[in-house]
Parts: sequence; structure tokens; C-alpha cells
Amino acid sequence: MAYGAGMLKYRIKIAKRAADTMGKYGQNSGGQKYQLLGTFWAGETFSKGAKALQEGAMEAYDVLMFRMRYRKDIDRWCLIQYRGKWYEIKSLQEDYQDNQIQIIAREMANQKVTIIEPTPDPSSSETAEKENNVEQ
Repeated sequence: MAYGAGMLKYRIKIAKRAADTMGKYGQNSGGQKYQLLGTFWAGETFSKGAKALQEGAMEAYDVLMFRMRYRKDIDRWCLIQYRGKWYEIKSLQEDYQDNQIQIIAREMANQKVTIIEPTPDPSSSETAEKENNVEQ
């Protein structure tokens, strides 16, 4: 890919889609939920090029392009929060060798996003307890 991450001067939050939890009688328990991956440095510009011209013809002025360092846990189902607004990823180009990701995202019409706390893994807490006992 012929792009650079450039100046990473903006902070964005990325939320990853959480696994569906089933409620009573096998029904989904209240819609899609997300877990925060964290806050990251990124560069932001408006989308450019032929694809942007096509989107501009459809009056899509709410499309931004983010560039950041590579992370393997970011996928097309993640959401980005930037300047208080949530964006859904439309295009994701990642380059592990160059340590970069280019994301084209569109502002979501529905800004209601449910963020949940990750459930602690019982096996990891038991392992941590054992490690603490060994060190003492």
C-alpha cells in the first residue's frame, strides 16, 4: 500500500462487537453490544479519490478516513468514536508489514451504542492468583 500513517495527532476510541448473549427462551438479550478496545492515536482526513467522488454524488459528507498503527484485533465490525460521534467502518485496509491501517468510516445515524464491561475470564484470574502465591 502506498500510504503513510502520517501525523497521529487525534485520539479515537475503538469498540469491538461483543459476543451475543442469549436471554430467556433463546432470544437475544437487547441488541448489539460492544466492548471498548481502548483509546488510540490516529490521523484523520476526509475521504479522497474516486470512491469519495462517488459517495459525494450521493451526498455522503459524513465519511472520514482514519490512519493508525496496525492492530490485529480491529475488524470491519468495530465502531470508532471520534469527537463524541460514533462511526461505523465501511472499508478497512491493513498492512502488517508497514504497521499501518487505513479505515474509511461513516457517521452512524443512530448514536445509541451499548458499551459493556468485558467479563473476567475465570481461568486467567485463577492463573494470576497462582502466580502471586508463587512469587511470595
